[in-house]
Amino acid sequence: MKRLLKQASDFLASYKLSCVLFLLLLLLTYLGTMHQVEHGLYQSQLKYFESVFLVHWAFGVIPIPLPGGYLLMVLTFANLLWGVVVRFRMSWARLGMVVGHAGILVLLVGAFVSYVSSISGSMALYEGESSGEIVSSNEWEISVAGADVSGPVTEHVIAQADFEDLTGAKSRLFTFSGQPFQLRIGGFILNAAPVGGDAGGSSRLAALPPDREYQRNQPGVTVEAVDTASGQVRQTIAWAGAGAPSRFSAGGKEWRVTMRPRRWQLPFTIRLDRFVRVLHPGTSMPSEFSSFVTKTEGGEERQIRITMNEPLRHHGFTFYQSSWGPQNAGPNDRLYSVFSVVRNPADQVPLYACIITTLGLAWHFLLKLAAYLRRERANKARRA
Repeated sequence: MKRLLKQASDFLASYKLSCVLFLLLLLLTYLGTMHQVEHGLYQSQLKYFESVFLVHWAFGVIPIPLPGGYLLMVLTFANLLWGVVVRFRMSWARLGMVVGHAGILVLLVGAFVSYVSSISGSMALYEGESSGEIVSSNEWEISVAGADVSGPVTEHVIAQADFEDLTGAKSRLFTFSGQPFQLRIGGFILNAAPVGGDAGGSSRLAALPPDREYQRNQPGVTVEAVDTASGQVRQTIAWAGAGAPSRFSAGGKEWRVTMRPRRWQLPFTIRLDRFVRVLHPGTSMPSEFSSFVTKTEGGEERQIRITMNEPLRHHGFTFYQSSWGPQNAGPNDRLYSVFSVVRNPADQVPLYACIITTLGLAWHFLLKLAAYLRRERANKARRA
């Protein structure tokens, strides 16, 4: 048993495993980059870099099973960490390499934290408008709420992760505490169109080819709304391209169900006061654009200017000036500003990791330089 554990330990800490992992990462980067040409960035990212295992189809006909980027990064972390543990010998000569490896481990931990906990979306505002929520570009959700919009509305939200696996004939029953209905959701289609009538009156969806750009897809599901008191069933759909929500009756009330991009509430609001676009002389191409916004939180207001290289950072959220529209706007047309919004608790980790790695390598190479200079002085002394 000890021998087996020793072999496993040596293998996990071996340079051979390091080489194999780096070659697989190189191969995965190449295949993912080529896959992106036809299938878009988001799909390639999911398949090659956010997966445990995958099957790559060489020439479109030969299946090649491969470890995904997620698994390779976990193995790389284990290989580096165990290599440091096994080979660690406290000495000034080795200290630089140990610190350098520690910096790489910190970088991998930061990447993992970003993967599991970061969110990203966008906020688009016309001048004078304000908002306290950001909208995802790649994730969807189903919202269920009362159809009466005159009073306070309580929404029940089903995340994409809970229904995206319900393809074909698969379905799942969702219940909502205290509400007089249940929803059976199924038949998820990534890119769909309603069949027969408009979205609100149709109960079927037809599949369309998935769009290369993931955010252009209009997903949909079929919905069976069951009145828990009467047992009455209303079949409808929830489709992202619908101009209005689908409706059903339950408990003597009207309810609406909507497929929409996922949303996150901010602990503050942003109002766009003024958007400035500076064009290159004689052209319609902008040389600079920036937004003057007011951040309101707890009754306090603060005026801020956001430009391409000067984002707004607050409460872990970062607002980048990303674009504007309409792109064909004339001199007097009303413009809107678009912010990319990211919340990443590990956004500063790459900086810290680079500093740690730099210090470690600097110490290592300074020792090497000092040793070289000592040898040169000794050689000169011998020759003299």
